[in-house]
Amino acid sequence: MYKAIIVLQGRVKSSRLPAKGFFSFYGETIWARMCKIANSCTFAENVIFATGKSDDNFLAESIARDAGVEFLVGSESNVYDRFCKVSKEYPSEFIVRVTCDNYLVQPELLEAIFNLVQSQNADYGFIEPLSHYGGEIIRSKLFDNFKNPSKKAKEHVTWDFRNNETVSKVSLPLNFKGIDHSNSITLDNID
Repeated sequence: MYKAIIVLQGRVKSSRLPAKGFFSFYGETIWARMCKIANSCTFAENVIFATGKSDDNFLAESIARDAGVEFLVGSESNVYDRFCKVSKEYPSEFIVRVTCDNYLVQPELLEAIFNLVQSQNADYGFIEPLSHYGGEIIRSKLFDNFKNPSKKAKEHVTWDFRNNETVSKVSLPLNFKGIDHSNSITLDNID
């Protein structure tokens, strides 16, 4: 069993901006960049690129494998189900969720969230308000405990965890490390 794994979430047919993972950012694709960022997180023992079953998504496989990242295919429309599949196939105490359209994620922020979750023995951690410079830390057993996810969770994965009083949550503040984490810089549209 792994202590922590990072799950990179992405797919080719994004409804807002299709094929954005192949966009170039300083000479590398967004997906190659995300794999490199995840691999640089020393607290994680494995990195998995989790995508949907659409044939187009297999275009990402060579990027992931070239970066030494595992490639997992799950439900195209139910992202929560993909994370349940990861949890079963790669048993770990914690899953770090990173969405691939948050191309400015910083490894030191992921590590800070992970350290906070561990030090507080929490089930779920993030940076306020739900920073696009960091990810989310999820205790894997939550995927076993929440068998019937809401419609919002099927798309956003952690919705039910964040809105459930029985889940112990911790967060870093809005201005952690001097960054305005309310600034939403994601690759959602061409602008």
